Amino acid sequence: MKKLVFATLMCVAAMSTKAQVLTSETVNNVYETVSNQPDSRFVYNVERSGSDITTMYVYKKAADNKGIETLKPQVKYQYTYAPDSTLSSRVAYRWNDSQASWSCTGRLDYSLFPGRYIAEYSRYNLAAGTFDEPVDMMVYTLIPDSTINLVSSYHRDRPTSRFLLISQVEVNDQPTLFAAK
Repeated sequence: MKKLVFATLMCVAAMSTKAQVLTSETVNNVYETVSNQPDSRFVYNVERSGSDITTMYVYKKAADNKGIETLKPQVKYQYTYAPDSTLSSRVAYRWNDSQASWSCTGRLDYSLFPGRYIAEYSRYNLAAGTFDEPVDMMVYTLIPDSTINLVSSYHRDRPTSRFLLISQVEVNDQPTLFAAK
């Protein structure tokens, strides 16, 4: 069920947003949008290399019994970019209270090919200290002006099994995905 919900949300996002391939500018715009939300329960901070965001931290606001507000670490994202400023990967970490450290959870890898934009999700294997082979994949089929016309979602239960198509949506009204390149 979780797979279907993820696939459906990604397909809806592809059909309802005006954008294209994820870029450094996209990550910057997301940060600007979320960090400027009034009355948010979360606070965001970033590290940069030039104008590129390399790490984004998400903290949750919490108040103690005296009403003193503190920030509790929640999630950390590390971004890497290709030479053309397209996003190549995003690694996610969750805060581990008991160890007071960040624990790696997974990675999204993005690839742009002629006519296709692919996002693959890999879980972090704590025992091996590496990422497993991808278990989820979204394939955005592009037409020549880089707008999406087909979004396919795939999943496999084990990294060694074959990907199975779990949803596919054709986009007829020519929206684009994520952010202008």
